[in-house]
Amino acid sequence: MLHAFISFISEKQLFTPAGRLLLTVSGGIDSVVLAELCHQAGFSFGIAHCNFQLRGEDSEGDEVFVRQLAQKYQVECHVQRFDAKALAKTEGISTQMAARELRYPWFEEIRRENNYDYILTAHHQDDLLETMLLNLTRGTGLAGLHGILPKKDFLVRPLLFATRNDIMTFLSQHQLAWREDSSNASVDYVRNRLRHDVIPILRELNPKVSAAAAQLAERVKATENILAESSKNIEAEIIQMEGSNVWLNIEALEHHIEPVEYLAHWLNNFDFSYGQVKHIWANRKGQTGKRFFSPTYSLTLDRGKWLVHPITKRNNITYQLQENDKEIVYAQGCLEWGVVGEYIFERNPGVAYFDADRLTFPLTLRPWQVGDWFCPLGMAGKRKKVSDFLVDTKVPRGVKDQVYVLESSGKIAWIVGFRTDERFKITEKTKNILNFKSS
Repeated sequence: MLHAFISFISEKQLFTPAGRLLLTVSGGIDSVVLAELCHQAGFSFGIAHCNFQLRGEDSEGDEVFVRQLAQKYQVECHVQRFDAKALAKTEGISTQMAARELRYPWFEEIRRENNYDYILTAHHQDDLLETMLLNLTRGTGLAGLHGILPKKDFLVRPLLFATRNDIMTFLSQHQLAWREDSSNASVDYVRNRLRHDVIPILRELNPKVSAAAAQLAERVKATENILAESSKNIEAEIIQMEGSNVWLNIEALEHHIEPVEYLAHWLNNFDFSYGQVKHIWANRKGQTGKRFFSPTYSLTLDRGKWLVHPITKRNNITYQLQENDKEIVYAQGCLEWGVVGEYIFERNPGVAYFDADRLTFPLTLRPWQVGDWFCPLGMAGKRKKVSDFLVDTKVPRGVKDQVYVLESSGKIAWIVGFRTDERFKITEKTKNILNFKSS
């Protein structure tokens, strides 16, 4: 397996032997095997471990195990404790999603601060199959069908050549110790239901279904590349640039095969979803002046053409919120607030709950500024620049300028619509709860 590991890295040009690698290690089978392979290959690496405090003593045992693993290989070990449950409850998302939102920005932070070249995860072919099936059930395009890529920016998955059985065989041959995560056996998570209930049926039909999915993912990615190249060849007759404006010629596009797919490919650059693109195409013969909006751009029908234009940046006005006002209309919409008797779970990033006694009115609502920082909920009070948070959260460039923060006595309590601050969270000692809603 070591030879296959090194060959895959070379074939896919994932990184060079001289690179400094940050391995994300949970202590489970996959990440333990990844660490051993990197050690046997002679790569320079460090280890990063997230303790989400979700499984009590087992989580503490995982952390101890990973620290010992780092000592075994005599490499750096970076550990961070997160309160994933608190973030999931406040943001109205699943615990798994909260853990993802916490760990990947932290991995990137460690990479930058410690001069690692790449972040390595232990995803393998079975994970790829699960991701493709999950995307398929939700409705997906080409990007969803290629699933997990071997390399994207600084994130690398060097085990995508291997199946779970390959990894188990290597583990057994080298008698490696590892930690079991009991949640992997639960069918409460959608991914686990696919793993335990659906994929075994597919494997009965084709024992090599994981390898087949990996091959399909490669072909889908190749198809994406072909579409991109083909789009470039016809851009001259379809697209006309005028400064920050883009004109799309509807009539010229109609003469090409699969015009909706070409249109979707181009408008993806302007944050329009595939569903929007289908609606835009269906209304191409509509009344001049009809408009469609993405988070960052507007598209206007104008005499047989579409005009794509960036949404104008709004005024940078600061607002003062008085406790008794209960509502304010500002540049980005409306903000309402009031004391509530209890926390109500809502799957809405525009809703936030705070310990009312930790806030001091009047509050300030203003656009974020360079140099702003806060303590993201779930990161145990650790500071983070707002600019870095927006980058890590992959907020589109055109949207960043429209992001506001809510401030109490000079401290940011909420990046409105994104993340609250650890210092103002609800705890067991909270007596009064203040609820905010952004619309």
